Amino acid sequence: MTELGIGTAHDGPTPTTESLSAALKTALTPETRVRATAVAGTIRTDGATVAAKLLLDAVSRERPPVSA
Repeated sequence: MTELGIGTAHDGPTPTTESLSAALKTALTPETRVRATAVAGTIRTDGATVAAKLLLDAVSRERPPVSA
């Protein structure tokens, strides 16, 4: 999220009120909103469908056809 400019990484192993407040403050800036909107336009909406098709194709290549 940090690299994409749409959020911030949590600092440390355990969230604190301060670290969560800082992350929320970053997430709610106008710059983050603009960047998140831009990134949203690049995200595929058919990812689950594509993944399912690839999985079914892989499974069908590994198994011989069933004869009736």
